[in-house]
Amino acid sequence: MKELTKAEEQIMQVIWELQPCYIKEIVAALPDPKPAYNTVGTFLKILETKGFVTREKTGNVFAYSPTIEKRDYSHRNVRSLVSKYFNGSTENLLSFMVEEKELSLEQVERLLKKLKKDD
Repeated sequence: MKELTKAEEQIMQVIWELQPCYIKEIVAALPDPKPAYNTVGTFLKILETKGFVTREKTGNVFAYSPTIEKRDYSHRNVRSLVSKYFNGSTENLLSFMVEEKELSLEQVERLLKKLKKDD
């Protein structure tokens, strides 16, 4: 599956939340300054070509739905991040997060509890 640009990913975030949805709803959910209706329509055509959305005609408008779940897309991107920047090691990623003060001791403890719970 192809990569999403920042703008495409922003639109996908809205589609994952509102699915199925119409262009008008997508534009309304995007942050200011809002893109033009036609611009969002162009991005949706690109997303459809890339295989991220499908559309179904309802009257004279299209309803858009994702073809990939947000969790699956997130998993793929995290795996790619770990592979590219942390030598394929999730431990290296977590160490980096702790060193950069992105994870507090309390958050690490919660993660440990989750890990112990899954054992």
